[in-house]
Formats: sequence, C-alpha cells, structure tokens
Amino acid sequence: MTRFAQDSGFIFDLGMNNGDDTDYYLRLGYDVVAVEANPALCERASKRFSQAVADGRLKIVNAAVWETSGETNFFVNLQNDHWSSIDIGWAGRDNSACREITVRCVTLPELFDEYAVPHYLKIDVEGVDHVVLDQLLGVSHLPKFVSVEDCRFGFEYMKTLFACGYDGFKLLDQSTVPTLTDVRLGHVFAPGSSGPLGADIEGPWMSYDDMVDHYSRTVRDFGGNRLAPRTQWWDIHCTRLN
Repeated sequence: MTRFAQDSGFIFDLGMNNGDDTDYYLRLGYDVVAVEANPALCERASKRFSQAVADGRLKIVNAAVWETSGETNFFVNLQNDHWSSIDIGWAGRDNSACREITVRCVTLPELFDEYAVPHYLKIDVEGVDHVVLDQLLGVSHLPKFVSVEDCRFGFEYMKTLFACGYDGFKLLDQSTVPTLTDVRLGHVFAPGSSGPLGADIEGPWMSYDDMVDHYSRTVRDFGGNRLAPRTQWWDIHCTRLN
C-alpha cells in the first residue's frame, strides 16, 4: 500500500540551478536536499548558503538524477545554464554552445533511501523529468506534494502522477511567478524561480479529470497543438487529498 509523507520537514529541490528555490524553501523553515549536476552551480550555492550547510539544514548533492547510478555525460549550456541537461538535444537547443562534462548520477530511490522521503519534491531536471516520474511509480512511500515542469509530455506526466496515487492537481503559470509575493515572509519571487507550492498556490485542487480538461483548454489540446503563447510556461503540481 502506498504511503504519503505527512510530517516530513524537508524538501527535495531536484534541479537547484542558481538556488533561488532552495533559498525560499529554507526561509519557509524547511530543511532542503538540493540536487544539481552542474558543479559550478553547486560551488556557488555552497558559498551562498554556507550557514545553512554548516547548520545541517541544507545538503547539496552534485549529481544528475538518472535511470541508473554511476556516471553519465552532462551538457552545460554556455549561454543559459537553465538549459543544461543530460539530453544534448535539450541542452543545445537553438544551436547554443555546450560543454560536455562527466557527472555522478543517482536514482530517485537511492536519494529516498539516503535522505528519506520529503514533504515536497520539486522536479525541474531539463529534458529528463520523465525519468524521475517513472521512478515514482516503483516507490511505496511518496512525497505529499510533487511538482514537475510542464513540456510537450504534460498529459503523460499527469497520467503517471495519477497512477502513483495523486488525486489533487494545480497548474501554475510560471510567467506570472515574478509578480507573486509571499506576504508572510515579504518574499518576492525571482524570475525563473518556481514560486509558491502546495496549498499556497492560488485556486482549489482539481481532480485528475478536471485537470486534464483544464490543461487541454489552456496549454495544448489532445492533438499536441500548443494553445498558449510561448511567453507562458507551466509547472504541474499535485498532492494526495484522500
């Protein structure tokens, strides 16, 4: 029987990048395990969050989440580090220049075994998000909340999350995040950050069927045709309600 973490006091930030999401999660009072394949970004985060690391509130894992553990090739985009990926097609989009490096890779179950199951799992691993979602299907103890960056496989992502047992969904327009503020903290979300999470996202949780219908009229239709302008992009959030 699948269990969902209820009282876990920490968050997994898969795809830490510049650390803006990690900063917000720490300010909310959570401990954080931040996973990032780019060693340069890990080094910067170690300096930015040196106190949180020293206090044991933040663990920075320099690795890529992948299908197997060991090592893999990773492509660092030299113009936009947000695009860096295991997938060269993703990292090198628009003919941008990349530098290939070798990185350690880990699986999601390995991370859960080492650090336990988080309250919230943020997935933003540029082109291989499906690898993480597929691994959730084989886990019997899951996070209470999950988010994943939408892409052309959004319908498949939602189907996988529903198959895991998640029954509440929200769609967060990432282009609006810089206009949002967490008034409790006086925190203004930086451009490119993921924004609020869980119940703090505006609007009620939708059922899977309602979410699929909403997505099909907002983001792309069932034929895969994009409906919204390119200036908009989304994160899919989900939880276990019942």
